[in-house]
Amino acid sequence: MRKLALCLIPLLCLVCDAALAQKLYRWVDKEGKVHYTDTLPPEAMQSARDELNSHGMTVNRVDRALTEEERKLKAEQAQQEADAAARQAEQDKMDAVLTSSYATEADLERAYKERFDLLDQSVEAAKVGITSQEKSLTDLLAHAARLEREGKPVPATVNSSISAARNQVAEQRAYMEMREAERANLQAEYEAVQTRYRKLKGISDTDTSAN
Repeated sequence: MRKLALCLIPLLCLVCDAALAQKLYRWVDKEGKVHYTDTLPPEAMQSARDELNSHGMTVNRVDRALTEEERKLKAEQAQQEADAAARQAEQDKMDAVLTSSYATEADLERAYKERFDLLDQSVEAAKVGITSQEKSLTDLLAHAARLEREGKPVPATVNSSISAARNQVAEQRAYMEMREAERANLQAEYEAVQTRYRKLKGISDTDTSAN
């Protein structure tokens, strides 16, 4: 009998292990009725369910399958979160460059002043050029008008010069307007960077007004 009992022990252990390993499922059908089964019927495969051990304790929770619309929405949300994380990483990188490149706000102001000066010089040079070309155009027009009053034909070279002068004035004006727009954009950029720099450095309005 002792030998028989010893032989049965491993078999009983296997039976117990199998019983413990058996899964039970708790799920709710479309009508709201709770079911406990050891297998899942097809209609329950898409439903939320709890996996229970032999003691009736929940060991795993399986959410219901998402609909096509829910999967699409989830994917969009995941993409938005990824995009936001990428933007934040880029902002952090720019912040690190900003604070490491300029030890003080005066250094930042000095760097932008150099850029402002270059644009201002370009605008002034364009204004001088426009003034000079407009004077040349005025002289050419006056010369052509005098010839017409005298009943003389206006030479083709004069008409050509007038046309060229007009084109040069238009080009210089377009160039000047472009530089002025660049300066306006630079001003907006500087103000935004300055505000960000002060925030990163913990500089308050009181600190700036005191200076």
